[in-house]
Amino acid sequence: MTRGRTILPVIILEPSDSPERNNSPERNNSPELNIPFIAPHSDSEAIALIDDVDHLSYRELSQAVQRRGQEWQHSIKCESQQRPLVTLFVNNSITSVVDYLTALTLNYVVLLLNPNCSIATRANFSDRFHPNATIEDGRLSLLHHEFQQIDPRVSILLSTSGSTGAGKCVALSHQNLTANCDAILKYLPIETEDITLATLPLSYSYGLSVLHTHLSMGATVCFTRYSVFDKGFWNIVKNHPVSSLSGVPSFYEMLLRLRFTTMTLPHLRYFTQAGGKLAETHVMRLAKYAKQMGIAFYVMYGQTEATARMAYLSPDKVLSKPNAIGKAIAGGEFKLVGNTARNGEGELYYRGENVMLGYVSDAADLVSVLTDEWLATGDLAIRDTDGDYTITGRIKRMIKVAGERTNLDIIEQVLLNTLAHHSLLAPACVIGEDDKLIAVYAGELLEEQRSGVIESLSTSLSLPKRIIALNEVESLPLLSNGKVDYAGVSQLVMGVI
Repeated sequence: MTRGRTILPVIILEPSDSPERNNSPERNNSPELNIPFIAPHSDSEAIALIDDVDHLSYRELSQAVQRRGQEWQHSIKCESQQRPLVTLFVNNSITSVVDYLTALTLNYVVLLLNPNCSIATRANFSDRFHPNATIEDGRLSLLHHEFQQIDPRVSILLSTSGSTGAGKCVALSHQNLTANCDAILKYLPIETEDITLATLPLSYSYGLSVLHTHLSMGATVCFTRYSVFDKGFWNIVKNHPVSSLSGVPSFYEMLLRLRFTTMTLPHLRYFTQAGGKLAETHVMRLAKYAKQMGIAFYVMYGQTEATARMAYLSPDKVLSKPNAIGKAIAGGEFKLVGNTARNGEGELYYRGENVMLGYVSDAADLVSVLTDEWLATGDLAIRDTDGDYTITGRIKRMIKVAGERTNLDIIEQVLLNTLAHHSLLAPACVIGEDDKLIAVYAGELLEEQRSGVIESLSTSLSLPKRIIALNEVESLPLLSNGKVDYAGVSQLVMGVI
């Protein structure tokens, strides 16, 4: 805490009812609050949320948010021009969605964090942002009543994924959230009767976008703590029945290991993939399965800095362009900067109403957030004659091998395809430094298979075998959003380089 800040004894406000459903009359005559994303459906008896414990209709969800909002307003007393900053530890549950919608409805500034983050991480964010309260599992813990000056546009703060760094938060406005939600709804075939199984963390922009879009359409969002390896997961898929799935590459790698492409799921209408490049061989297998079953497969591209989504590839192009990300979403625009290479490769820039307000590192940055019209994605891309874009690598993942600039992301795709050729469908990645590559995979290979993989990599990449190391690990370190934790991988195999 900063010097001079009045520190209150921690006051914990427990939710007045559990579960969220409460059929008793309202306790007071406070005016109805306008709840983002669900307002048009607030009187509907259609099911909004399902988790492993309970379910709520849209009417019940609206009532739960109204009640919680009244409770919090009694606890955090502020003038109309003052806005509390709260840290919300959000998991995939009905209670967390009620917490989130309540905070948005009351116009709080919400720092969303994964509840599984370490005590040190919690303390770090608290020291930097000085939240007025923390919220977890419906419990509001009041910390202090000193309200910061905050840019009125700021609605939520999301921690950056940390694939190649950490520390900053992305500041998003309500306009960012609604603009991206509306753009996604223009291409995803979400219907009111749909049930999506939400496996992505709500502290991750992709997971949050799944929640926003389905609530906006009056559809059903189903949460579960089962993993894809649990029988309970597939019972939910078949029995609810689930009409859509969304996931990052590691999610689909697990599905393929479970022979997803041999399953008959009559209620599944479409599935989406974003959050990183899925190996071409995996994309092709999924696309062929989707075509065979009459299911739509959407390959998408986005970043937290663009609220969630920037591009999507039309399902009818996935088989012919398995490496492409397609075109910009409605209201968005791409351009390539510095595209001097023979293939027209350049850094991908994006602009649209979903581009973040800016980065913030602490409370001081929240006073006035600096905004750029164009977002430099940090990704390298090319554009084909149809206007579809393909990501070719990440600027920060460039090293020199045998005197040539080499993109580790391209090598990683070659590794994944090579492992698939050797019948190993397992998470894998590539790290390295100049003149040394380490291919890391989770799984088991026979010695002759290992030799074959190194030989294939050497031939495909035109690199000497002596600079390629193959490292087997029990499991590949992943971030909370399912992306590869490259820093964690480096620590795991330290000493091999």
